[in-house]
Amino acid sequence: MPGIRNSYQEGSIVRTARAKGPDQWVYRWRETQPDGTGLRRSKIVGDLMHYPTKADAKRLVENFRSELNAASPVERIGSMTVAEAWGHFQANELRDPDVDRSPTTIQSYLDYFKAHILPQWGNVPLDEVKSVAVERWLRSLRKNPKPAPFVAHQGMKPVSENREYHAPLSPGTKAKIRNHFCALFSHCIRWELYGKLNPIRSVRQSAVRQRDPDILTLDEVRSILGNIKPLAIKMMVATAAASALRRSEFRGLKWEDLDLENCWFHCHRGLVGKSVTKMKTRASRKSVEMNPALAVALLGWRGSSLYPQDSDWVFASPYTNGEHPYWPESALKDHVRPAAIAAGITKRIGWHTFRHSLASLLGQQGEDVKVIQELLRHASPRLTADVYLQGHTAAKRSALDRVSEIFMLEATAP
Repeated sequence: MPGIRNSYQEGSIVRTARAKGPDQWVYRWRETQPDGTGLRRSKIVGDLMHYPTKADAKRLVENFRSELNAASPVERIGSMTVAEAWGHFQANELRDPDVDRSPTTIQSYLDYFKAHILPQWGNVPLDEVKSVAVERWLRSLRKNPKPAPFVAHQGMKPVSENREYHAPLSPGTKAKIRNHFCALFSHCIRWELYGKLNPIRSVRQSAVRQRDPDILTLDEVRSILGNIKPLAIKMMVATAAASALRRSEFRGLKWEDLDLENCWFHCHRGLVGKSVTKMKTRASRKSVEMNPALAVALLGWRGSSLYPQDSDWVFASPYTNGEHPYWPESALKDHVRPAAIAAGITKRIGWHTFRHSLASLLGQQGEDVKVIQELLRHASPRLTADVYLQGHTAAKRSALDRVSEIFMLEATAP
């Protein structure tokens, strides 16, 4: 009946010993059978080596516990908490093949709910979640990474004195949290677990960047390439700089995806971590023109690569015997950023920096926004113009020189 509410099952975390290896954390709960009897169930969470405290183990099962407590709409209508609604969302929509969320998007939901939404709103009934309260909560969110060890000889400050650990979350991250929370309420409305008005839709949260991303000049890109020694990493950077492929896209390239004779990239997949992802939009699934000089360089790289077969990754890592491509963050840390420092470049560099830089360079050279949009494979030219096209300082000063006669006229005026 509507209004009837089953108790929310917390379950319990217990520590169990093993004959070999460290002790384990086990999550135990009771599962109600069709005849009304209870059945004890358990699940291994992890061992003490990776999760030394009970609190660590408890955090791991938060999403699973919410899913266990997902109940039918009839039992929960009018009284469901956010945690219970999240469990229902996981059980019925999060991995629904018709919705077709990518593995990285699913992980994003799991991470943001566990780290931010559930700790604040998990025990709050849906009808007590108000727009203004959510908006104020988003403004208060801070970074809270795991504390780094104190190392005296490196001059590191204790975590409590390090302001970076308590800095506000970026607007983009807050916007993603808001959108995930909004999707949860939309799900509840669709399943008639809640009313017809989504309170999160009224929450104001900008996703505007706090600072413009750094862009590199052609000379700076050449300097970075000149200071990178491993050929594989050099070719990764050259591909990122000359093609505007996203990090997940050039990482997901196999030799069979490249038409080096006719100069085309055929992007069929992305690769985030070890997860293969689909192309997000129709625009991103389009084939991309390849610079002929890059095609020649890639052909040379294939000839020297240990993994040149059609089914091999273009940037296969020998550390994994070719099973996976190079890890992008390791390549940045160990090779790309040191190469930039050696070249005297102090800009903040990530893989997306090369994409931004190419777009800005093309814009400075007078290329049409529509052409740049198609090279970047954006669905909207507005995103291309507003986010990716930055004018270089020298180019902007040159443009201003065209109106320098204003000052000449003023000097001759009576």
